[in-house]
Amino acid sequence: MRSTIVRLLLGFAALVLVTWGAGEAWLSLIGSGELEAVREVASHRTDALTAAAKVVTWAGSAFLLVPLALLLCLALARRGRPREALLVVICLGGAVLLSDVVKLAVERPRPPVEHLQRVAGSSFPSGHATQASAFWLSAVLALAVTAASRWVVRLAAAAAIALVLAVAASRVYLGVHYPADVVAGILLGAAWAAWARHSLP
Repeated sequence: MRSTIVRLLLGFAALVLVTWGAGEAWLSLIGSGELEAVREVASHRTDALTAAAKVVTWAGSAFLLVPLALLLCLALARRGRPREALLVVICLGGAVLLSDVVKLAVERPRPPVEHLQRVAGSSFPSGHATQASAFWLSAVLALAVTAASRWVVRLAAAAAIALVLAVAASRVYLGVHYPADVVAGILLGAAWAAWARHSLP
């Protein structure tokens, strides 16, 4: 158990350093070069798209994912899968901490466009994208162990990927993140979920 904790902590620290370095390098090279893309997206807002984005973005919110994670953990525990339940907890909890720590390190300001959702903190990486990527990937990994059909797992994986991408797009559409923020969040969440899966015995 101690070696597992050490592996998880080392992976966490490595991901913080790598993402922090990537964020600083991106800001130094690009600066505000992404702002035009954000403004272009904002210029094409419609009532229907805004309503859809505000719904989709919840799939990356901790307010929704934490209750979902608890329900999934209970279901896994009842099926005799405590390892997979623990994986879900570590993936989501670690993703929340990772995005918060890197945000503090990079301190990228939010895009200077109208925000269609109330936000706090800095912009890089997207917490919603990080959390969505880690949680939905962990759910697919858990399903892969419990499901009898490979097709079910493949369909779930496709749905999870589509959902994570939709969450990422919604964050840019709502004006609260740059494209690089959500890309970094997706990669960070996926990397953490993969490392957690590798680290658990």
